[in-house]
Amino acid sequence: MKLSKYLSRSLLITILTIFTVLAISACSKSNESTAKILQAAVAPTVPPYSFVQNDQLVGVDLEIFKGYCESRGYTYKIKSYDFAGMLGAVASSQADIAFSGISITDQRKQAMEFSNPYDESSWNLVSLKKRDILIKDLSQLKKYSIGFPTGTVFMGYVQNTLVPQGYYSVSQVKLYPSYNEALTDLNNGALDLVFVDEAMLSTYLNKLHLPFQSSYEIPYADKVGFAFVKGSPIRDDFNKYLAELGPEKIKSYMTKWEK
Repeated sequence: MKLSKYLSRSLLITILTIFTVLAISACSKSNESTAKILQAAVAPTVPPYSFVQNDQLVGVDLEIFKGYCESRGYTYKIKSYDFAGMLGAVASSQADIAFSGISITDQRKQAMEFSNPYDESSWNLVSLKKRDILIKDLSQLKKYSIGFPTGTVFMGYVQNTLVPQGYYSVSQVKLYPSYNEALTDLNNGALDLVFVDEAMLSTYLNKLHLPFQSSYEIPYADKVGFAFVKGSPIRDDFNKYLAELGPEKIKSYMTKWEK
């Protein structure tokens, strides 16, 4: 009993430490006073793409973004939001660019532009290992509570796939500002399942060593990219930078922050 309580408290402390949302301001090494400052919006609770470790923003997306700024002579400022707020910042032109494992969707393209995709991932419903929830058939979902952050693509899956087939209802979904709150509820037993993508699950298991497991994998090819304001003057150049990096370099970033 004491060991179980210790593990529960340790996991909660780990989650709160790693996923605390911070307001972050940074700049590149460029010393040019006339260099354009890029305003970036992030949701720093989405590993391996964007998350906080040792009070510093880290992840795949930051590696790519910093590399772009340094190669082009840009300085930058980064501000953190919840997931929906991050998308709203770039859609309303409060930010030039947004990044934190953002899925490219037709609906989002109406409000913003995207880079070429740099990663592709399937989706998972995760649970605590000790719960050992295994979904064999989607009809089993009705007896579980499912949560994820507001503004993520998973609501579209619920609305367009699960609801029409009678597997789940929107009213059953628990929405959270960020993964911080969702994972805390998962740990405390107030939530059964959380939607994440494959790269996030890999980071939870291999790098952060959290006691989660995949309860169900959805074979969906989710394409991830950087979001830009409509008519962005840098999007095409950013795509050139992604091509300059090449898939092997980007894969090395993924491995670094997943493992």
